[in-house]
Amino acid sequence: MSLIGLASKCGVTSSSLQDLINGNVRVGISTKLGLTTSSLQTFLNGGTSIGLASKIGITSSSLQLLRNQIGQEGAVGLIIGLLIKEN
Repeated sequence: MSLIGLASKCGVTSSSLQDLINGNVRVGISTKLGLTTSSLQTFLNGGTSIGLASKIGITSSSLQLLRNQIGQEGAVGLIIGLLIKEN
C-alpha cells in the first residue's frame, strides 16, 4: 500500500503521516485521536501518556512497559492502528 493510500485509511494527510513515520506528531493526527500533540510526541520519544493509556484501556505504567518493548517503530505502528480505527 502506498503512503497516500495509508494516509487515506487513517484520515490524515500524507505529509502528516510521513512526519509521524519520521517521529514527529502533527496537530492533525492528535486532533483525529482526541489527544494532545505533546502527549503523542512524548509517547513516540519513549515516555508515556495518561490520555493515550486511557484511550487504549490500559494504565499509564502498562503503556510505558509496552512502549519500552515496542520501540519507536512500534509506537508509530500503534498510532497508525488507532488512526485507522478512528476513521
